Amino acid sequence: MWRSLLACGLAVIAPVASAQVFECTSAAGVKQYAQFCPPGTVQQRQVTKGAESTSGAGAVIPGAAPKSIELQDAEYRQRMLERKDAETKAGQEQARAEEAERNCEEARAGLQAAQDGQRLQRFDPETGERIPYSDDDRAAMIERQTKAVAQWCK
Repeated sequence: MWRSLLACGLAVIAPVASAQVFECTSAAGVKQYAQFCPPGTVQQRQVTKGAESTSGAGAVIPGAAPKSIELQDAEYRQRMLERKDAETKAGQEQARAEEAERNCEEARAGLQAAQDGQRLQRFDPETGERIPYSDDDRAAMIERQTKAVAQWCK
C-alpha cells in the first residue's frame, strides 16, 4: 500500500519537477530561482539542466545529446526530397512560361496576318481543297486571335 501511495505521489510531483526554472535578479541584486519571476525583477534568464534540446535552426544547445545516425540520415533524405521537388516545380514553371511565350507570339502573328489583309485560306477536311477566307471568316479570325493575345500575352 505504501508503494502505491509513493508511486501516485511521485506521479503528481513529476510534472512540477520538469517545469521551467528561471533565475530572477531583483533591483537589489538578490537572486531567486522560481518557475515565474515576480514583478519588479530587473533581470531574468532561463536555467537549463543539460536537457536534450535543439533550437529551430538545428543548432545544438550545449549539453544536448548528439542526434543518432538514423535521425541524421532521415533528415538528409527529407532535405534531398524537398530539393528535388523544388527543382521539379521550377522546371515545370519554366516550361509553362516558355509555352505561354510561344503561344503569345503565334497569336500575335495570326492577328497581324488577319488585320493586314493577307490572303488567308484553309483546307476542306473532306476533299483537301483550299478554301479562301471570306470577310466574315476574317472577322471571326481577328476576334479569336484578339482573345488569344489577351489570354497568352500578359
